Amino acid sequence: MGSRRDFIATFTGVVAGSGLVQAAKALSAAERTFRGPFGVQLYSLRDQLAKDVPGALKHIRQVGYTTVETAGFYDMKAEAFKRELDKAGLKCTGMHAGDDGRFRDHLDEIITEAKLFKPLHVSCPWVGEEHRKDAEGAKRVAADFNAWGKKLEAAGFRFSYHNHDVDFRPIGTTTAQDIFLSETDPKLVDFEFDLYFVQKVGLVPADFIKKHAARVKQLHLKDIAKGVKVGFQEEPDSTCVPLGTGQIDWPKTLAAAAEAGVKEYYVEDESPTAWDGIAKTFAYLKSVRF
Repeated sequence: MGSRRDFIATFTGVVAGSGLVQAAKALSAAERTFRGPFGVQLYSLRDQLAKDVPGALKHIRQVGYTTVETAGFYDMKAEAFKRELDKAGLKCTGMHAGDDGRFRDHLDEIITEAKLFKPLHVSCPWVGEEHRKDAEGAKRVAADFNAWGKKLEAAGFRFSYHNHDVDFRPIGTTTAQDIFLSETDPKLVDFEFDLYFVQKVGLVPADFIKKHAARVKQLHLKDIAKGVKVGFQEEPDSTCVPLGTGQIDWPKTLAAAAEAGVKEYYVEDESPTAWDGIAKTFAYLKSVRF
């Protein structure tokens, strides 16, 4: 069923004398397929990668994925891990390069790794809570993001930050996530929204994407099981479920992402059944309409 907005757009087009064209656009919008491009965050198969890197990467490629976002190299040298990706026919388009401590102490090493893997974004997936427990601390972190972003930009890469639920915990009348968004330079810092955590804290992913369309360049496509309550409580990995089986309205969310111009999508499944889960999500994304 078309939305009220689609109806109004169509009606306006008729009045303007181009009703058939507008109606066709409304129909095509309702039948859009998800084009991505989407890869998989390798943390999804962290247990399997720890035991058998070639086997896990082969499985990812057999499912149908062609791109990945790294999350460490599983006791391998970066060069060796890159060779395994090449053998599996997988391309690294995103890197999770370690927590804020690694960015502070080993940014040159991160840049060297980025030059090897050639990702579109180099992301920091975690900031120690001691660094963002109050507004002043969060502002200092934002200043760090700007500095890291500037250095990565000079090396030919984009810096981004990946949120967790704790980034939305209230700090007075604001949150660390709000401070990160307002205190960072859009020319230097992008954001990778993890939609599981956006939903978990009581926000609507589609609305959140629309609100911050100018800043979001990457998304973690990650669903949260039905029945999980809103809040900051720790949840087991099993509450991460294949797309289309949880709480998030994916057609609405993917439509918002397309309108925002998101360029990178990564499936992440942290559950114990991720081996099969990433295949179920792949099939869902190939069939979803919005």
